[in-house]
Amino acid sequence: MKDSDKHALLFASGVLGGLVLGTGAVALATWRSTKPGGLPSVVWQTGMYSEADVEAGARMLASENPTGSRWLHSEQVHTQLRSRRGGESLFDRITAGSGFGRQGERASGGGVRPVSTEEAASDARRRLVREVLEGMLPSALPGARKFFEPRVQDLAVARADQARKKARAGLALTPQEQRLLGYRRSAEEVRRIWRQAGAQQVGVIEGVEFFT
Repeated sequence: MKDSDKHALLFASGVLGGLVLGTGAVALATWRSTKPGGLPSVVWQTGMYSEADVEAGARMLASENPTGSRWLHSEQVHTQLRSRRGGESLFDRITAGSGFGRQGERASGGGVRPVSTEEAASDARRRLVREVLEGMLPSALPGARKFFEPRVQDLAVARADQARKKARAGLALTPQEQRLLGYRRSAEEVRRIWRQAGAQQVGVIEGVEFFT
């Protein structure tokens, strides 16, 4: 998919993969390992997972940086494994109890989704998630728990600024523009806030930055 097509699809659906809303960085859940010192993306590779876990992971990959490589996608799954609370499934972590849908939104009775799962999964992405869960695709970014794409973050903020100017002029906003209003922080601001909170960048894959 061309970059222009990708951006048109993302903006039209209100899903911008790997973005951080201006109202606050995506919350990181703590995780208590079942093995002292073990990373969840290593410990939790026992084959004991559900199809709901696979589907949630595959839908995340279809929605967040869908044209990314297997390496990028496997590391994105690892971030969600590391970010689970004690006893929390991958499905519960990714959906936050709100089912499938847009990042940053919630369903009645659920929490705010940390990542997008709006797009339908493919068999190829389901296979990749299973490979991660079964230990066939180990992580090369130890400690990575969150990610974002700076170029698309800045693009979203620019579009959001245009929408706010339009609203101040008394003009009606489209549904897509309404959804963009929550984006206020530039990529550099996201990095600064995360680093002030103690996060460290551990790698960049295809323009997507990964932080502890």
